[in-house]
Formats: sequence, structure tokens, C-alpha cells
Amino acid sequence: METICSQTSHFAPMNLLCFVYNFQTLLTGMVAIIVAIITGIIVWQQLKDTNLQTRISHRETLAGLLREALQRFEMVDQSIRESLSRASCMTSDPEGEPIEIDSVAAHSLDQMFHGVLDWYLVILSNTEYSDIEARKLALSAALGTLSDTLNDAHWADHNEQQDEDHNIPDDEWARIVARCAKAKIEASQRVGEVQVAYGELRKVQDKWVRSLCRQIAKLDLQIAGAQ
Repeated sequence: METICSQTSHFAPMNLLCFVYNFQTLLTGMVAIIVAIITGIIVWQQLKDTNLQTRISHRETLAGLLREALQRFEMVDQSIRESLSRASCMTSDPEGEPIEIDSVAAHSLDQMFHGVLDWYLVILSNTEYSDIEARKLALSAALGTLSDTLNDAHWADHNEQQDEDHNIPDDEWARIVARCAKAKIEASQRVGEVQVAYGELRKVQDKWVRSLCRQIAKLDLQIAGAQ
């Protein structure tokens, strides 16, 4: 072939064969480069499609978390909002100054707050991110202290020192009565502590919702740009 190609030929097919022969290394390299480019394009498209599907799946997961969080937080608010409002009215005057609660109101509030958020604070404990869980613990503690105070505020007025169920010594009964009087005054402060604890919980709940919204918005932009 080298001898033939060294001679001048006017036969077109032969000229083409000689061209291929003379530049076979270059042509082989060019073919390899073209194949590599095509393969790279195919792989890149596959990776792009995979990345897009991953982002879409992640977005759907975050959207589900957002829906669940909004529903859960709304249920929490509905569960405690009315109780806190009534407690505030019973322990503060119209100007917001603390007032002493009476035994009937204390008993009513005690019943109202009993187990009010157990489904959230107890059953759903350790199911949310750390900041929310910390505020849930604080609210649970504040509710427990309020419940104890309300119980103390009405117990002596609704029970006897000596009856079928009780036989309380005079000195212990005197402490119970004194604690009852003190608890009636403390009730306003305890209600305020629950309000503060719940307000802090709402803040971290809102922060979590905003975080989810930002992540979803960012993914929406990435998904739109990839399509």
C-alpha cells in the first residue's frame, strides 16, 4: 500500500484509501476523541437526570415535612390558646396586673390544663429537631408547675382536715392552708411562665417552618434551571 500510495494516482477511491493509510493514526485518535465526547455527553445527561430526580424527591420530602409541621403546630395552638386566654383573665385584671385566684377558678383551670398537651409534649417527644424539643421540655415543666400551683390553690378549700379519706394532723393542715393561700397569689406568675414558654416554642416552630420554606424555594430554583 505504501508503494502504491507513493505513486501518483488519479483514481478517486485509491486516493481515499491512501489518505486513510497515510493518516490512520490521526484518524484513529480523532475517532477516539469523538467517541469519548459522545460518551461524556451521554453520561453527563444521565447524571443530570439523576440529580434532577434526587432534587425533586428531596423537595417532595421537605414539602411533606412542611405540611405535617404546619398541621401539628396549628393543633398545638388550638389545644392551648383558649386555656391560656381564660387563665390570663382569671389571674390578671384588665390592665394586666396580677390578681389572686379563687378556689373555684383554680379548680376549673386545673381541670382545663390537665393533660392539655400530653399528645404533643409526651407522645410526640423526641420527634422534632433539637431546638423545638428543648422548648417543648421547658413548656412541659412550666405546665407541670402551674398544675401543682393550681392544685394547691384549691385543695384545702375542697377537702376536709378530717373525713373518711383524710386524717391530717393540725401542723400539717396549717401548712396546707398556708400553701393554699400562697398558691392563689402565685397562680398569676405561673400562668405568665407558661405563656412565656409557649411563646418561645412558637418562635422555634416558626423558625423551623421558615427554614423548610427556604430549602424548598432553593430546590424549586434548581429544578427549574435544570429542566
